[in-house]
Amino acid sequence: MNDLCADIGYRCANHVGEQLCGDHVDIVPQGENSTVVVLADGMGSGVKANILSTLTAKIISTMMAEGLHVEDCVETIAMTLPICKVRQVAYSTFAILQIFRDGRAYLVEYDTPACIVIRDGQKLDIEHTERELSGKIIREYRFNIQEDDYFVMMSDGVTHAGVGGLYGFGWGRTRVGEFIQQRFNDTKMTAARLASYVINECSQLY
Repeated sequence: MNDLCADIGYRCANHVGEQLCGDHVDIVPQGENSTVVVLADGMGSGVKANILSTLTAKIISTMMAEGLHVEDCVETIAMTLPICKVRQVAYSTFAILQIFRDGRAYLVEYDTPACIVIRDGQKLDIEHTERELSGKIIREYRFNIQEDDYFVMMSDGVTHAGVGGLYGFGWGRTRVGEFIQQRFNDTKMTAARLASYVINECSQLY
């Protein structure tokens, strides 16, 4: 398989009353061989969360653009963004997806909802491994992709939508996956359109 290209689209929604979003996305072409997508989610909301997520995404995308390994990125984040003493959680979480033109893909997730993979209109379960880096547990996936595969990365703002309302414990990854599957009839859609479907549903649930 040669010369695959990625159609990338994303949408963000601000917390009520905030002018900035706590999530940040960076898209980093790596020469002619691959493209890296970084999603970072800062703790809290508004300006503070935006600064944390932007810093995290920029560190990761810059390091990977320079050809450094994900281990170096995670260790740098671990040293740069400490654990909150009150909540005992990281100040920022992240997911990194690298898509190679030859059909390979590498995905690493740190404390984010697992990526939803859609192939032929159906959810595809991909095996992963877990390991500890700098005291942080990360999930890693290495797999081959096919033309027209969809990868839906999200922060917990998506899975928590509807908490205490329609869904007592939030929309949840399973329901998000079902919602996405329902959008696939017999037609292909752009990444931006799919992102709009998901974010609009989030807004309704919130």
